[in-house]
Amino acid sequence: MANSYLDQLVTYPAEIINRIASDDTCVGLLVNKAPSTVDDTDRDAVLDEHLFDYQYVDSTTQTSTAYVWVEVDVGDVENKHIKDLRVYVTIACHKSYMKLETKVFKGMMGNRRDNLARRIDVLLNDSEFLGIGRLSLKSVNTCAPINGFTVKELTYITPDFNQVPLN
Repeated sequence: MANSYLDQLVTYPAEIINRIASDDTCVGLLVNKAPSTVDDTDRDAVLDEHLFDYQYVDSTTQTSTAYVWVEVDVGDVENKHIKDLRVYVTIACHKSYMKLETKVFKGMMGNRRDNLARRIDVLLNDSEFLGIGRLSLKSVNTCAPINGFTVKELTYITPDFNQVPLN
């Protein structure tokens, strides 16, 4: 497929999703297992069932679970060479899945959604694996609940080139 000026809409979420799926703490929080017991089957399940590059919860969902959605918007296009990209990482956790089992998550305080947000921020904030600068946290917002899910959104910004070699 030919390159476009908006390739980051596809590539950035994929890279972030893979980074989250590679982290035992995130995977453990998503599948309700101690991080030390996470295996490749759990990582595959997270990629198939919990991490998406779009926001959606089916209104008929019967399972108490958590999701992480990663999306990218183009913010400011400063000039023909540089643009700012906004990365949105949204964590949605069903209200009955928020509480952490202390025997599974020893030493971890708080709830599942906020611990996912904390760990994802450790993986992303101030990193250099996207764009031409550092990925910088700009805001963390609690959003309106949807279908019994509580939602928190992390917003990051990074500059990137606005020109690509078009095929």
